[in-house]
Amino acid sequence: MAERKGGRLSVSSDRGIAEEPHTGIETLREEHRALLKELRRLDRSLARLSVKRAEAAAVISVLESLRAFLADHVQPHMLRERETLHPLVEKSGLSRQQDIRAILTGDNGLEKECRQLQRALQRLKREGGKRETVQQVIAIGEGIIEVIVEHVHREEQVLFPRLEEVLSPSRPSRG
Repeated sequence: MAERKGGRLSVSSDRGIAEEPHTGIETLREEHRALLKELRRLDRSLARLSVKRAEAAAVISVLESLRAFLADHVQPHMLRERETLHPLVEKSGLSRQQDIRAILTGDNGLEKECRQLQRALQRLKREGGKRETVQQVIAIGEGIIEVIVEHVHREEQVLFPRLEEVLSPSRPSRG
């Protein structure tokens, strides 16, 4: 359970909330670094395919890798965020801040992005060699990567620092 002590939030292990929220945040930061590394690699691959005017088969391969990465790594990461960060944000009162709410609701868009990618892959397989379709599908993959990267950056630059400030027992309360 979380309760306010001297203007700061004290967190205990009620309902799966980490006893050491800073450790949980650091774990999420480590996951972010790994996710960003792979997303950048996939983005570079898509950019190279776009410049080379690659055939549909090569693009399908990279987009299937992206789809699998989203399902196997990004979605589970976002589930862990919901389980750890969302309760902390709610209990801390940060959820009343519009920019924080926008970051949290950004997580919900990933399922939509994954469905969009799946439809794009099906379309590319169906329409195969059409150059316009290949370019459009590459753009969809790049756009999904961009949305996720921007979301991670907002968490790193806005959400995590504010949570750490609120959760820090060593900082004096402002009165």
